Amino acid sequence: MRIKLIVFLATLILCLSAVFISRPAATAPRDTSWFFVEVEAKVYRKGVEISSENPEERRWYMSTVTVLPEDVPSYSLVKQKIMPYFSRNVMDPFEARGFALDYGEQDVKLSGENSQIDYATREEAEEVRNKEIEYRKGQGGNIYSFELDFRSPKGEETSKPKLIYRDKEQPNYGAPK
Repeated sequence: MRIKLIVFLATLILCLSAVFISRPAATAPRDTSWFFVEVEAKVYRKGVEISSENPEERRWYMSTVTVLPEDVPSYSLVKQKIMPYFSRNVMDPFEARGFALDYGEQDVKLSGENSQIDYATREEAEEVRNKEIEYRKGQGGNIYSFELDFRSPKGEETSKPKLIYRDKEQPNYGAPK
């Protein structure tokens, strides 16, 4: 009698485990791609002619590493998502303080100078971003970081631009004193 019970329970466990193993998990993680954005910009005082007393500042903005959006194809990501986000959350608040920030579509790069725009892991994308920052330090310009968060864009409250490298040869317009 005891042997029949053990065989029955073992069979039941094997059948149930086969059902749970064969069906995909409802919360299985999707393939995630990671990227960052680099924006090269020129900064100057609004309404003041660029001169040796009021020179133009060369500046790079490097975003945090984030998940590549799935709702926009990568070939149109810059125009459809990145530029509107950057303009609303970085440029407009900066310009409201009396400065101008000029950049164009050609100045926006996904994951820096690399031909690869997305990475399988956050760590890999962070490593590439850090290398890009180190490379830019030798290019003559100030480097700022900014948060890239498409879920709740609320100006500088979301983007939180921060100076991460100061080139002493460049002016630094709008920097906190």
